[in-house]
Amino acid sequence: MRKTVYFLAFILIFGSIPLAGNQSPSSNPETHMETVFRESNESFVGSTFSNSEIKIVYPLFSDPVIIKKGDNFTATVNFDKSPEQWECEISTAYDMVCESFSLSVMDAEHNSTSGLWSLYLHVPPNVDEDLYNITIIAYSDGSKYQAEEPRAVSVVEEYKNNFSFVHLTDFHIGDPRGMTVDISKTIGWKAARKSVEEINLLNPDFVIITGDLVFGQLYPLEYSVEYRKCYKILQQFDVPTFLCPGNHDGYIQTGQDGFKLWKKFIGQLYYSFNYGDYHFTSINSYDWPASDRWAISYAPLQWGGYIQEEQMEWIEKDLRQSAGAKARFIMLHHNPLWDTRNDSLLKNGNYTGREKLLELIGKYNVSAVFDGHVHYDNITEQNGTLYITTTTCASELSAEDAYWGYRLIGVNNGKIVSYNYREPKYSIPLYRLNCTYSVNDGSVSTVTADVENDLEMGVEVTLHFYVPAGDYEIDNGKILREREENGMERIDAVAAVPSMNSLKITVYPS
Repeated sequence: MRKTVYFLAFILIFGSIPLAGNQSPSSNPETHMETVFRESNESFVGSTFSNSEIKIVYPLFSDPVIIKKGDNFTATVNFDKSPEQWECEISTAYDMVCESFSLSVMDAEHNSTSGLWSLYLHVPPNVDEDLYNITIIAYSDGSKYQAEEPRAVSVVEEYKNNFSFVHLTDFHIGDPRGMTVDISKTIGWKAARKSVEEINLLNPDFVIITGDLVFGQLYPLEYSVEYRKCYKILQQFDVPTFLCPGNHDGYIQTGQDGFKLWKKFIGQLYYSFNYGDYHFTSINSYDWPASDRWAISYAPLQWGGYIQEEQMEWIEKDLRQSAGAKARFIMLHHNPLWDTRNDSLLKNGNYTGREKLLELIGKYNVSAVFDGHVHYDNITEQNGTLYITTTTCASELSAEDAYWGYRLIGVNNGKIVSYNYREPKYSIPLYRLNCTYSVNDGSVSTVTADVENDLEMGVEVTLHFYVPAGDYEIDNGKILREREENGMERIDAVAAVPSMNSLKITVYPS
């Protein structure tokens, strides 16, 4: 039966996804990519939209910077020349109503060992709160060199002490096993796309995605198709996204190493980031030696957890250096509480490094660990640390009470205050929150959003209306901000939708 499903999936996937040769150069995120290195000793890629001579190493769409208006941050660029001048711009170029701002380059320093440039950038206080693409330009010897990275800079009014983020996992682009749940929602990766749509409505402060973004076990050269498709779907998020890899992202088969494509399309395998005073450590828990990552079709040698000593040393250093954080969190694919010996073709898949990681979690008072892999929900509290496992949003399910979903995490004053949709462990079920707009392309001045909330909780949704420039009012909602370009206006609004209810929100001329 499984082979039949995989064969049907092979036909459906190749019938619906364009191959690399059918893409225009401007739409191909594989163009001009190569690996660079960082102080963590972990190799990763620069920007997917750079030319071959200049690349953005940080920030990336998979590891963006969240920065307050009027503050400074450091961008890292791979460029082997000595430019006379640097320029930087951020813009909402992905949106129908584009807004752009120049960032001041306060200073630039070159590291002769790594070959990387550090650019010290200032965000003006008049920048609107939004998610921006970043463009960095270098002028050298009469030539102009330009690198771009989408959705890499999130500008905020302030770092909230009371904030929320979504935990999403096991995205599984290319995985036919979702057909066992709902074939119509697996074809075209509709379930994965729907999770993005619903999360955008909830508008958390950011999203963490803990691995298995692709499948990598079906047909030769599959990764090239899946990573490209996954990259495009991820660009539909309206909020910052932080990603770490899972086992399906890193298999080696038919001449392709999944992790090489991860570095090409996504970014680094492990890193850390801050949201204000809160520290997040993102770990690669499929850190097996290359010889153990081999797979033949849907039979990999190892699919359990493994953390090598080099990464473990980096993890301890990162946790030690975050001593001043109000709270520490870890995101990874494999829960370190669970041995994964049986996640192995030969039943020898010991989760190397998990005992050491558990020791570090206790030593540095990590508040919560977020993971996936098992395709069901689980909550465990041990020694004061929450271990939060979230179900898949698109693949097969591994428990009778499991369903597709994602988890909304609430944090207040240094503590996680909410993480379950229903007690004692359950995440938010997918396909319970829907929004449809009337014509919303800037051509008409009255636009209605019809929101249906079939969840057993009330939600506040964020909506975007595109109308001709003018003065507007709203029914059943609140206008947050407006921006205008070339006669078109985007109106951002919020509305509270009660549990098991629907609401029509209408924007119209004053």
